[in-house]
Amino acid sequence: MIRLFRRLLNMKNFSVIIIFINLLFSDGPFTVETITEQDGLRNGPEYSGGIAYYPIDADGPLPIIVMVPGFVSPISSIEDWGPYLASHGVVTMFVNVNNIFDDPYERADALLDGLISLKLENDRINSPLFNMLNINDVAVGGWSMGGGGAQLAAQQDTSIKTVVALSAWLQNSNDSYNNNTPIIFFSGQFDNVASNNFHTNVFYNNTPNDIDKLLFEITWGNHNTVCSPYNNEEMGLKTLYMIEKYILNDATNCELLIESPADASDFSTNIECIPDLPGDLNQDFLFNIQDIVLLVDIILNNEFSEAGDLDYNGVVNILDVIQLISIILD
Repeated sequence: MIRLFRRLLNMKNFSVIIIFINLLFSDGPFTVETITEQDGLRNGPEYSGGIAYYPIDADGPLPIIVMVPGFVSPISSIEDWGPYLASHGVVTMFVNVNNIFDDPYERADALLDGLISLKLENDRINSPLFNMLNINDVAVGGWSMGGGGAQLAAQQDTSIKTVVALSAWLQNSNDSYNNNTPIIFFSGQFDNVASNNFHTNVFYNNTPNDIDKLLFEITWGNHNTVCSPYNNEEMGLKTLYMIEKYILNDATNCELLIESPADASDFSTNIECIPDLPGDLNQDFLFNIQDIVLLVDIILNNEFSEAGDLDYNGVVNILDVIQLISIILD
């Protein structure tokens, strides 16, 4: 490893050096394993080649994301996202379309079917993910036509709470007017396949302003830059922060999420970071029965919310409900 690093230094290729450093230091704290169809993962009819990356010894319920590649591209084209996200505690499944020439609509179908398969791992007794997944709030993502498919999938499934669109491509940009889920767009400055002026920037602008959205265009990037989180550290981190905020209901890193990176050639967002008020689960600055209902739902789904942890013990349970009722009655 050290010998390789010295060779890279001698090459004087700083972009290669940066990628190498990211490979060394960007992964999270968890060891990663995979589940394939040979291991019992469902083989869905709307996709081919399913594989899931998951963290070992991470506490559940774990967030999940299903991703699909672009036109005529194999899963391996975006597979770096698997070990990266899983090492940070996010179970990441990849699917491909049954025909590599399929358009974004078929890629949306593949994602939705992949979600069925990954959610079933939560119920499969022999799965290492048995009873470990958050199946109520999930994410989807994709590259190029897959990024277009991710937008379309989220429009059809209310359990999808965030979208990761990587240099997204849609043949009909009007489809993005129907985006109804928090979404993060990544693109390269010099993308000559899905030109930003005809794709990513249009999709961002078409997404209604009452939907949380973020656009990060990477300086000197091309259509393939977004295929790996190791190509840009901020891209990887912002994806994690997006999942934290919209899947885990954890806004700890919200300010970092909306901070413009130094290497952004374009950056836009309408996301606001509202400080959590303990007990105010719907962030309406009121304490009422709606907060109690949300808190009970979090408990029943074995989830966690900082705003719901009123006694600050790292657990949300009936004692927090009692405290919230006491706050309302006072």
